[in-house]
Amino acid sequence: MKNFLLDGILIALFVAELNFQNLPKVLHEIFGVAFTAAVVIHLWSNRRRLVALTKKITPRKFFGVTIDFALTICAAVIAASGVCMSNYLFAEAASFELRRNMTIHQLHVALPYVAMILIGVHVGLHWRELRQKLFRRHEKIFVALFGVLSIIGAAGLSLNRVGDRILMKHIFATPATEFPAALFALMIVGGVILFALITVLLDKKFSGA
Repeated sequence: MKNFLLDGILIALFVAELNFQNLPKVLHEIFGVAFTAAVVIHLWSNRRRLVALTKKITPRKFFGVTIDFALTICAAVIAASGVCMSNYLFAEAASFELRRNMTIHQLHVALPYVAMILIGVHVGLHWRELRQKLFRRHEKIFVALFGVLSIIGAAGLSLNRVGDRILMKHIFATPATEFPAALFALMIVGGVILFALITVLLDKKFSGA
């Protein structure tokens, strides 16, 4: 249960970080540090499971390891680019040129949306475990809730121009950023759930379950 609590904190911090337009900049940096620390704790607490994935490798295990590795790299680059762009907590850690570097800025904006997709896939790969421990008692309610959230997430992909963001196009605002913070957060959560559900369906199809 402690792991699930940490996972919940990770998701909450991730959503808050993507909701940066509704946060004071210094709080965005504080949450960024907290998120990075939570990622490190998450990796450490799951180190045995990660090592186990590398034993008796199967295509599904290989895919899971690849997703975990990609997520770790994403988090590391997001953290490093955040330090380079910092105006408060790490203002002296990087030169003026690094803080104004457009490529670093674009990476810091684009990679969280790549991470959103990867988190969704990661959640989807662990769906059976989540279902057994968290959703089983009220499964029908959760299925309906996840269905609604996935629709909101799909709308958010378009309204927030996620494809253009991932392609590192110059985007300063989207229709989604004009929405209230709570609705924007639901779009991010819905995006994670959407890719989780897609992963679950594909996993069932290819595993024959």
